[in-house]
Amino acid sequence: MSLSDVAAFAADVGLKADSYAASTHNSAAIDTAGYHQALIVFSAGTHGGTSDVTVEAATTSGGSYSAITGAAFAQVSSSNDDAVFVGRINLQGTDRFLKVKAVVATGACELAASVILTPYYTGDGATFSFEV
Repeated sequence: MSLSDVAAFAADVGLKADSYAASTHNSAAIDTAGYHQALIVFSAGTHGGTSDVTVEAATTSGGSYSAITGAAFAQVSSSNDDAVFVGRINLQGTDRFLKVKAVVATGACELAASVILTPYYTGDGATFSFEV
């Protein structure tokens, strides 16, 4: 990969770094037009409850979002927090717009999620928290 390849990447904030109360939290719509792969970087800070982070897709930014099968991180709680998890989505055959969704239960959880879009799908067999 050359530096010019990296210049073709795009990054978007899925969920800003914050302490989230028990509830459902959704990112803004992320437009994936022109990209082939999305890397979802989920940072889990101190958890006073649990968080379930998934990725959803829709054909339009204001459309009806539904879960992408397999695009979910393992539940995070106080026993496995203070960690970073990465998932990979092949965008071919996936609806154009993505959202990151975090369902926080019981107590506040510190978390953040970023989405990195790349112009090609690497499919190199690396280990990810999920790969779809």
